[in-house]
Amino acid sequence: MAPALTLSASAACAGTVSATASVSVIVLAPVTLAATQGLDFGAVTKPGNAGANTVTLDAASSNVTVSGAGDAARAAGAVSPARFSLIGDPGVTYSTTQSLTFAQPGLARVSVSAPVAGNGALGVIPAGGRQELRFGGAFDLSAATPVQSYTGSLSVTVNYN
Repeated sequence: MAPALTLSASAACAGTVSATASVSVIVLAPVTLAATQGLDFGAVTKPGNAGANTVTLDAASSNVTVSGAGDAARAAGAVSPARFSLIGDPGVTYSTTQSLTFAQPGLARVSVSAPVAGNGALGVIPAGGRQELRFGGAFDLSAATPVQSYTGSLSVTVNYN
């Protein structure tokens, strides 16, 4: 008969182990957003016929167009896209949310455009640390739209990525 071989596990070593990891943080300057110019569609005449029109202010070109089956027209006068100044550390990435409302009822399908960067690439604060954001918008009107001055607000929120 062969001799029996007995193996035994030795007890685990008692004690402690430790490791160290590096730590880092970048502290950025606060980012600010300020309205520098309001959104002004100018003056338009409402349609006199049964058709409806959409009035659109383009943020990039500052042009107002009137489209649709109605016979509305844009009156002479100044128009302007809304302008906001975004200031922060260069390279910070962001997205925006925005809403446009009028205090008076009567305009239909009111909407605000996506922003257009006046300088640099949209969504990234450029090297100078300042970026202009421009906004346009649109609304519908018909023969039933009340004749009056319409005022409202454009709210913009910057969301950092």
